Amino acid sequence: MRNKVLIAGNNIRSLTILRKTLGLFINEFSVTTATDPDELKESIEKQSPDIIILNFDDLLSDGIKAIRTIRKNTRSENIPVLVASDFLSSEIQRAITAGADDFIKKPVERVELLIRMKYLIQRYKLHLENLRQSTELRKMSLVADRSENAVLIANVNGELEWVNKAFEKLYERSLEEFKKEYGEKIQDVSPQFADALVQCKAGRSWVVYENVWETRSGTRKWIQTSLTPVINDMNEITNFVAVETDITTLKQAQQKLIDQNQSLKDLTINLENINKKLEEQQREVNRQKEMVEEQKLLADELLNNIFPYEIAEQLKNKGYATPKHYRLVSIMFTDFAGFSNLSDQLSIQELIRELSMYFEKFDSISKLHYLEKIKTIGDSYMCAGGLPIRNRSNPLDIVLAALEIQKFMAESNRIKVKNNQPVWNIRLGIHTGEVIAGVIGKSKMAYDIWGDAVNTASRMESCGEINKINISGCTYRHVAKYFNCSYRGKVEVRNMGEIDMYFVDGLKEEYRSDKSGIIPNKMFKKILAEY
Repeated sequence: MRNKVLIAGNNIRSLTILRKTLGLFINEFSVTTATDPDELKESIEKQSPDIIILNFDDLLSDGIKAIRTIRKNTRSENIPVLVASDFLSSEIQRAITAGADDFIKKPVERVELLIRMKYLIQRYKLHLENLRQSTELRKMSLVADRSENAVLIANVNGELEWVNKAFEKLYERSLEEFKKEYGEKIQDVSPQFADALVQCKAGRSWVVYENVWETRSGTRKWIQTSLTPVINDMNEITNFVAVETDITTLKQAQQKLIDQNQSLKDLTINLENINKKLEEQQREVNRQKEMVEEQKLLADELLNNIFPYEIAEQLKNKGYATPKHYRLVSIMFTDFAGFSNLSDQLSIQELIRELSMYFEKFDSISKLHYLEKIKTIGDSYMCAGGLPIRNRSNPLDIVLAALEIQKFMAESNRIKVKNNQPVWNIRLGIHTGEVIAGVIGKSKMAYDIWGDAVNTASRMESCGEINKINISGCTYRHVAKYFNCSYRGKVEVRNMGEIDMYFVDGLKEEYRSDKSGIIPNKMFKKILAEY
């Protein structure tokens, strides 16, 4: 069944472009458009879309109002809203605050659009399924509490935890009175209970037995109990559920039937036991199914934390990820100079704690500039831009990230000098070129990249100077228009010959918003968004 997509905006040309982009996935999506607020509201009421795409630049004056209107409508308050924008941070912040779920930069990349839409739709449908399951659980709880059969739940040690109203009626005692009189554990109630608990644990299956009970009023009751173990996904018993039925009337009738026809009585008992077994088996199947679904969600979440989203989806759907060739990728290596000396000055715990702090900061900076962390090797950090989702802005992105890392390390070292602590000097090297990227092997898989460009990037770091950003001539050709760079000349590199190298000094004056040349201004952000 195709997912329903509603595209809203007042620019017909932009709507047409988005519609054509989604038209390539005609088997997955059915698309409708709305060009004004009334048409948007009418489409939501009639179509009940699975996702709404707002062409936010077209709705600049009414965009926030449109998002708030969507969220105030009970028909659309939970429908995911994806905003198409040129990535002006103030506008995006207002959109997210108003209720937008995600945003995508323009011009829209088809693969990125598909990935973001699938994620939002999947999350929305999971939300609807959770609501449905919550409703079902409330109904089941209500049925159990109002059931004529007594229901009790005990933990793995046999200690009573919960009973329904029918239990108190059956035994003519509240749970607290029952435990005070007979003990906290079900095995203390009667020998039959104790034997059934032993059998249930040993066989890891349900046990049915009958017991004669004398109430406070002196009435003798025949009670039939079905004791079932609750087993989690680790194959461990977590609880026991007992369903008890007053079968006194049945027993009396059975006794009369015994006198008339013993064989008929046996058949009746067998049929009842079979029915109860089938019901318990069905409940057990349903419980196991729910646990499997929970584990699947946890596995998916773990996979998405280890691999890029696109790679994680391939591994889930196919079981493998095909390596891909990328023509334009920028790679950065960082390394702490004099790391062995730091090892002599700091304890192992202090060394690891500080190294982890620096790498966590590098992670956040890389993510902010759309870079993918590849790996860390000792005190070396490696990341790359332009993959797995291709883009043309990765040389600019990675140089901006390097400048932020350089600034962060300088500020950190100033504090360390003031506190008489060892400083951490860093070398940064960047190269732009072609790579192969993917996942290989079946054990301890990891996303990695290969090619001469990787080796060259590593040489840029090792041939650099401390606290400076060393880039190759290839990267320089991509960024020279926007960044001030100092030419180092041709530097001899082992096994590679002479390579043109440059130090990055910062953004050019017309593109910076600070004196240091690290923070880009609005003009540069607009240029970056158009790449």
